[in-house]
Amino acid sequence: MMKTGRYWKDQGIVLKSINFGELDRIVTLFTRKKGKINVIAKGARKVGNRFGPALDCPAISNFMFYNGRGMPVLSQAEIVDCHREIGKKTNQWVFANYLLFAIDRCYEPEESDERIFETVLFYLDLSTKCENFYILALKFRIDLIRFLGFLPRIRSCAVCGKPFKKIPQGWSVASGGMICEKCFSSIADIHYLPPNMMTLLAKLMTFSCASCLSIQLRENQFAYLDRFVSEYLTYHVGKKITEWKIFLERFQEAS
Repeated sequence: MMKTGRYWKDQGIVLKSINFGELDRIVTLFTRKKGKINVIAKGARKVGNRFGPALDCPAISNFMFYNGRGMPVLSQAEIVDCHREIGKKTNQWVFANYLLFAIDRCYEPEESDERIFETVLFYLDLSTKCENFYILALKFRIDLIRFLGFLPRIRSCAVCGKPFKKIPQGWSVASGGMICEKCFSSIADIHYLPPNMMTLLAKLMTFSCASCLSIQLRENQFAYLDRFVSEYLTYHVGKKITEWKIFLERFQEAS
C-alpha cells in the first residue's frame, strides 16, 4: 500500500464488494489518485448505515479512509453523483457495470490513472444521453488499450516499422498490430482480417467518440469487432475480458 498519512481522502467509484464478517463489506474502489484499492467498510450491511448509496454501483463519491493494521478502513462517504437515472434502463445499467468490470480486470492494485478515471466518468455521463451501447462498449475498450499503452499499429508494420501505402490484411495480436506482406512468414500468430473490418477498426481507433457514434455496424460486423477487441485486450492484460455481447446476454439470462 502506498505510504500516506493515517487519514486520507480520495474520490472514487465502487467496482465491486463482498460481504465480510457479520456486518462489514470489503469494497474494491477505483479512485482518482491511487487507482484500484481494497478497503473495509465496517458496518456497511447495517440497516441505515452511514455509507448509504455511496457504496452502490455506479455512484461517484468522495471517500475518507484511515490506515489500520490491515487494509484501509472506510470512515466516511459523500456522494458526488449517484447516477440514479442509469438504474432506470436495463441495458444502461449493464453497460455501466461493464465499464467497471473492464477496469477491474485491466488494472492492478494502486495502478493509478486519472485519465481513465475521467474517461469512466465521461462514458457514464454519455450513457445517459446515448443508447448506442454497442459502439460505446467498443470505443471504451479501445480507449482502455490506448491508456494502457498497447494501442495497435495500423499505419506501419508492427514488426519492421515500414509505413503502409495501403492497409494490408495481416494482423498479429502478439506483435501489436498490422503486418506487412514481407513480414507475414515470420509471424506465428498471423491472422487475416477482411479489408472492411480493418477500415472500421481504424475509424474506431482514430475518430472521436462523438464521430464513432455515427458509424453504422451490421450485427455480424459488430460481433466480429467485439470479439476482436476483447481478444486483443485479453492477450495484453493477461486476463479474460468478456465481450460486450456475451456480458449483456449473461445478465439477461440471469434476470
